[in-house]
Amino acid sequence: MKKVFVICEKPSAVPKIAEAIAGRKVTQKELMGIPYCEFERDGKLFVVAPAMGHLFTLKSIKSLKDYPVFDLKWVPIYEVEKNAKNAARFIKALRELSKNAEEFISACDFDVEGSVIAFNVLRFICGSDVISKARRMKFSTLTREELKKSFENMLPTLDFEVINAGLARHYLDWYWGMNVSRFLSSAAEKAGNRFVKLSAGRVQTPTLKILLDREREIKNFVSVPFWVLKAVIEIGGEEFIAEHETEKFWEKEKAEEVYSACLGQPARVVEVKRRKINRNPPPPFDLGTLQSEAYRCFGFTPMRTQMIAQDLYQAALISYPRTSSQKLPSSIGYRDILQRIAKISPDYAEIALDLLRQQKLVPVEGKKTDPAHPAIFPTGEPPEELPSTHQKLYDMIVRRFLAVFSKPAMLESTHADLDIGGQRFFLRGQRILDPGWLESYGKYVSYEEQMIPEIEKGEELKVKNILLEERRTQPPPRFNPASLVKEMEARGLGTEATRGPIVQTLYQRGYIQGRQITVTRLGETVVESLRICPAILSEELTARFEREMMEIQEGKANWEDVVKKAERELSTLLEKMKAREKEVGERLIEAYKLALRKSFGKCPKCGKNLRMVIAQKSGKRFVGCEGYPSCDFSLPLPQQGSIEILDTPCKICGWPVILVRRSGKRPYRTCLNPSCSSKNRLKDVYNQQE
Repeated sequence: MKKVFVICEKPSAVPKIAEAIAGRKVTQKELMGIPYCEFERDGKLFVVAPAMGHLFTLKSIKSLKDYPVFDLKWVPIYEVEKNAKNAARFIKALRELSKNAEEFISACDFDVEGSVIAFNVLRFICGSDVISKARRMKFSTLTREELKKSFENMLPTLDFEVINAGLARHYLDWYWGMNVSRFLSSAAEKAGNRFVKLSAGRVQTPTLKILLDREREIKNFVSVPFWVLKAVIEIGGEEFIAEHETEKFWEKEKAEEVYSACLGQPARVVEVKRRKINRNPPPPFDLGTLQSEAYRCFGFTPMRTQMIAQDLYQAALISYPRTSSQKLPSSIGYRDILQRIAKISPDYAEIALDLLRQQKLVPVEGKKTDPAHPAIFPTGEPPEELPSTHQKLYDMIVRRFLAVFSKPAMLESTHADLDIGGQRFFLRGQRILDPGWLESYGKYVSYEEQMIPEIEKGEELKVKNILLEERRTQPPPRFNPASLVKEMEARGLGTEATRGPIVQTLYQRGYIQGRQITVTRLGETVVESLRICPAILSEELTARFEREMMEIQEGKANWEDVVKKAERELSTLLEKMKAREKEVGERLIEAYKLALRKSFGKCPKCGKNLRMVIAQKSGKRFVGCEGYPSCDFSLPLPQQGSIEILDTPCKICGWPVILVRRSGKRPYRTCLNPSCSSKNRLKDVYNQQE
């Protein structure tokens, strides 16, 4: 019997893909603790087995001490990452499960990373000779119906253009990240006679520069005063604010002159304009807009949103989330999805059934597209019990889907011109005549009614007060995680899949802190140190590489040529940087020492400041008293992730509280006091969504 080996991306996908291909329930088995499914179909034996994400990664052939290094090889990921020991079991099990297979199918997520994961499994575990005969399943959801269609309409070959774009991205990210990071660490090590782990990246470093540039804008901003004139108008016993036609008065004397002219005068209605306007529904979610909305409504960081969305996708509840598309093709089956949504909850049923009465379903769409996937949409599969965070995001995605098929909201806009003492003021108002999609999107709508009672031209209104307010111009706002991701997208930095993790990395490296992001002294010094070679910080260079990788994916460029060109450019840049290694190192080590000197509060034994200490021998960090050796007081610290000292002390014991950010996990807050009662709770009272 001919054997068919099917590789999927993660263990959770195994039963879904197996049962879709088999057309029936399939019993899951295990080999070395790795789940897989085995069944017969059409006279063939199918084996469906998972990777655990990337099982192979790039590693330098020679030591990084002699950077720049461009000689790389692919190796099992456990040779590079200490926390990837499970990969050895997966590789061994996949080698056994694929033995004697004659046909091979890639059923990993249909994106750059999924394609590379499958490609590496097939060539390094199954043998390079299988690449030419392997086929590719293409899908956007893990529902049985779509997976079945994907199997029946497989691509006859692997998606080599996507694979090549992925290979290029891995090489470029390694070249940039490892070589520039090695330059920083080597410079600091030589200056401070100790190893300091510092990092840079092809996208990470220009992003950090954006943040530092904004810090400079804020610091250098010169605030100037201006004056605003308003009138408090009474209509039907209610108070309304009318604004002067001059939005800002830059001269105090002029503002006071107008203010004096208005005092004690009634308001005469000069003109009233009322018009009906249609407000169309927003487009369906791409990942960027989902991250922005989740931050606005729930305070979820982009990385957190991305992780939750991935969980919902793995549970077959939504389509593939790492998409840039704002379009919903009719092929997804609008009516079928709405019919299933109507059965999920009474909260959805009335809206969904009302939409189904429409003769034709036409979604509102945005301009953004994605060659691989549509916009994010709910599959209509009934969800099992979800964690509260997942339920929130799922509900928002469902309601956004309902909204894009709903009719526009009908609003009435009112604009009234008033004359007060010869000065022109205006009143603005808006009310909802027909909610349309506002009802579908529900509590996630950002809209506030401001209703103005009926008034007529020539009518005289009572002025209760004239307000002259002095204000000052404000600097540009600091970025938050969601607005930074949006800015990265606008500048062509990174991809939907990488922007959230890059922001998270900046936090973990201790380069930035806070929800209203500020750059730390260490982050500032990294950027300033790299200004010796502006191209390293260049957004244009990074954005160009992104365009070239898209050209590879579209079959318009050769991936090896792109990588070779990048190698030549980076080699030239690094040679310039090496000449100033000593100067850079001195600045970096000083910033690193300052970061360690940040106070964790006062020592309870002697009253001196508590600081972070890095043990010379073990490299472990802890809190120690600056009065050492006279005072030996110390406290343990988490060894993984970045640490930020929060301004608010523990609500239980009053000790300092820290925020810890770890790669791939949600941030958490914890009290430094080892004896605090919060430590004994199943859920630390400071473990909060960040």
